[in-house]
Amino acid sequence: MLASYVRKWLEINGIPKEVEKIVGYCLRKENGKVFDEWGEDIITTMVTYHMMKKTISVVYDGDEVVGVHMWYNCNYEDGWEFIRGWEEDDPNGDSIFLAFLFAENRKVLKQLTLDLLAKEPDVLIKKLIGIRHRHGVPTKVDLSTKYFNKLLKA
Repeated sequence: MLASYVRKWLEINGIPKEVEKIVGYCLRKENGKVFDEWGEDIITTMVTYHMMKKTISVVYDGDEVVGVHMWYNCNYEDGWEFIRGWEEDDPNGDSIFLAFLFAENRKVLKQLTLDLLAKEPDVLIKKLIGIRHRHGVPTKVDLSTKYFNKLLKA
C-alpha cells in the first residue's frame, strides 16, 4: 500500500475525523525531529497509511488524542530512507522500526506500549530499531526489549 494509493483514497473519501484528530495532535507535538519537517498533507497521508495497515496505536482521553505511536516491519539494513521512500512493510523482515512516538506522560506511554505488544507481538523476538537525532542528524539506533521494561514501569 504505497503513498499514492493512500493519497488517492483520501482524495476520493475525504479525511476521516479520527485522522484529523491524530494529525492535529502530531502537529502540536512536533519539534522538527520526528516528522522531518513534513507538512500536514504528508503527515495526513502517513497517519492514514498506518491506520490502513494497522501499525498505529492511539490513546485518547475522552475525545482528545493524548498519545500516538507508529511502526514498520522491515529489515535491519533499512533506515530513514525506508520511511522517506514510502517503501512497503516487509512482514517477513527481521526488524521492527519504532517510529513517530508522542505521549503526554508516562502513563500514556505505558498504554501505547501495551497496545504495541498486543498488536505486534513480534517486537519481543525481532530486532528493534529507531531513529534519534544526534548532533542534528537522524541516526539509526538499536533498541532492546529492555526499552519496553522501562516504559511499562510508568
